[in-house]
Amino acid sequence: MNEKWFYQKRLAQKQACKKGRFSRVRGGLALILTIIIMILSVSAYPALAVTEEEAAATVKGIDVSEFNGLVDYEAVKKAGYSHVMVRSGAGKSYVDPNFTLNYGAAGAAGLQRGVYHYSYATTVEDAKEEAKACLKILDNRNLEYPVAYDIEEDAAFETGKDNVTAMAVTFCEIIAAAGYQPMIYASLNKLNDYFDYNSISKYKIWVANYDVDYPNYAYPYAMWQYKIGSVKGANTGGGECDVNYIYEQFVEAASITVSQTELALEIGEGRVSSATLSAVVGNPEATNKHVNWSSEDEKVAVVDANGVVAAIGNGTTNIVASTVNGITAKCAVTVTTPATAIAIGNKSLTIGKKETFSLIPQLTPETSTDATHYVSSDEKIVRVNDDGTLTGVAKGSAEITATTDSGVTTTVTVTVKKAPWKLSGVPLFHKMKVHDTYQMKCELPKDSASNQISYYSRNKYRVSVDENGKVEALKTGWCLLRAKTYNGKKEWMLVHVVE
Repeated sequence: MNEKWFYQKRLAQKQACKKGRFSRVRGGLALILTIIIMILSVSAYPALAVTEEEAAATVKGIDVSEFNGLVDYEAVKKAGYSHVMVRSGAGKSYVDPNFTLNYGAAGAAGLQRGVYHYSYATTVEDAKEEAKACLKILDNRNLEYPVAYDIEEDAAFETGKDNVTAMAVTFCEIIAAAGYQPMIYASLNKLNDYFDYNSISKYKIWVANYDVDYPNYAYPYAMWQYKIGSVKGANTGGGECDVNYIYEQFVEAASITVSQTELALEIGEGRVSSATLSAVVGNPEATNKHVNWSSEDEKVAVVDANGVVAAIGNGTTNIVASTVNGITAKCAVTVTTPATAIAIGNKSLTIGKKETFSLIPQLTPETSTDATHYVSSDEKIVRVNDDGTLTGVAKGSAEITATTDSGVTTTVTVTVKKAPWKLSGVPLFHKMKVHDTYQMKCELPKDSASNQISYYSRNKYRVSVDENGKVEALKTGWCLLRAKTYNGKKEWMLVHVVE
């Protein structure tokens, strides 16, 4: 449906209400009868009557949509209006193109905000889809006022009272389940004729009724759309805007607490990788107890609208619960990945006395956050530090056990021998051609060890040697290479590179 046509139709319906349903009765006897009815009605519902004095003290607001164009909310506020009901959209899919702008600008001006969703529903299923569409548009935004179901279409009322009531209840239940305050908007005669009040009594009522001292509605209502009038800053193309009185102050939340202030989650099969947090708004009288959930770092953990926290990656973050008026509470979340296995290269190694060697653990999965802890079966033979550094103390063998935080272990057998007192096996001279390779083979005395032998080239651009003693000739010329044990025993080799 063309939205501008719908808006013009809505204005026409409201003008019809003025000219027909609420027209003044002419004639002396008719006028007297009208006055008597009004007096009786005021007596029956004195709390709902609005005199000029009461009207001046009553909270007032407006409702807007795309047809109001660009609204000057500062001007609206200066004119004495404290709230705005913003149209979210219409039907199952239409989004008011000015919704985001109206929501943000009204909040920036300090106006309290609610929304209304225009309905085209004729079935309960339609109403359910419209509620979902409304919530999707809201996208967990904070609201200080209710979410209203705007029922005006003739096609809806042609389905009968039971169905109209059921549609309204369905919409309101979905809105309430999302944590918002639901409300029903309709004209006075529709509220009287097409809604079973016992079924909708737990929801707020927003009644539309113009040119009267008060709506002749037999039940409590929270808002009254009492006229279409000129509002500076919010006039439509026709120069008019819907204006409302509010009879119920919406109490803001004063505090909020979360069920846990700390939460530890783990990534991995069979691990506790998600948990549900709950939040309680501190003051029971708060009108809107809706809680918004967010994560300060969604790379670590995410949270849905129901407070369900799920681990995403290692790290820490805060899950924030916030009220509609910005009061917050936090839960500190730590996400880790326990190791399921650990390996440390070879299962055995040999080192020399006073030689050091660093164990490098490999954890599964590679993203594990576990620390590794080490224990020597005999510190008199092999000493091990917290960082996995071994030191040979005396001849013999000992087992080093490595254990992760999650409890998986592995062992390495370390044999300690004497420190070498010499190094041999390296020729004094070796001739090579460019691009030839040669493996240096160092020999140690019997019953001695040097796990780490370092290699050095005086000119690495002419002759290179890697950590394993592999030599490569790169350019013609002469070059000295050196092999060295951990305790300083050295051997030199002169290399001559030719074409």
